[in-house]
Amino acid sequence: MTNGFGNGRISELDPKKRANAGEILDAAAKAFSERGYAATSIDDVADVLGCTKGRIYHYFRTKGDLFIGIHHQALEWALEAIEPAADRTDLGPAEQLREMVHQHAMHLMNRATYMGPAQHHIEMGLASEGRHKGDAIARIFEMRRRFEARYVEVMAAGIAAGVFRDADVNLLVKAILGTVNWMHVWFQPDTPQDSPAERQRIAAEIAEYAVRGVLA
Repeated sequence: MTNGFGNGRISELDPKKRANAGEILDAAAKAFSERGYAATSIDDVADVLGCTKGRIYHYFRTKGDLFIGIHHQALEWALEAIEPAADRTDLGPAEQLREMVHQHAMHLMNRATYMGPAQHHIEMGLASEGRHKGDAIARIFEMRRRFEARYVEVMAAGIAAGVFRDADVNLLVKAILGTVNWMHVWFQPDTPQDSPAERQRIAAEIAEYAVRGVLA
């Protein structure tokens, strides 16, 4: 009997099931990032995980459910990465923005196999085919709006305080998010140059670039 987590919310499972579902999503993210959604099969995911298809079907009914689960998990992690800085009242807007971008970039690098699939908006339409997928897709878009709104809050506060230049707040935020999210195209994990220190350096450079681009 399949549990069918088409809603993608593995955070709602008990710890053991969450760990098992998480391992499957990790394998699916790796397979999708290497082959793309259309060219990846459940067999490919099972090969990456070293298990039978039955284990995957116990948690996810379809390939689309896996893709939705990857998106949902990536967004949960992204929100966990930036919200502590967005909620801090002891930092000014520039420091908040710098820390948010830094943690956002670190999240993308530390979860590199989730980066590509989570940016594939076109393939989301393919993954949404089938019964009961509309609600899951709607939740993902709501999470994206919430993520962007946290940046908008900080940017708007900075403009009001005269720290950031007076401009279209939504446009500024989209420019920053575009810069950070584009990392999925060029960042290469597990190369000889990759290291924890190098990831921190990259994140710091991107964060500084983002802040300097909006300062008054």
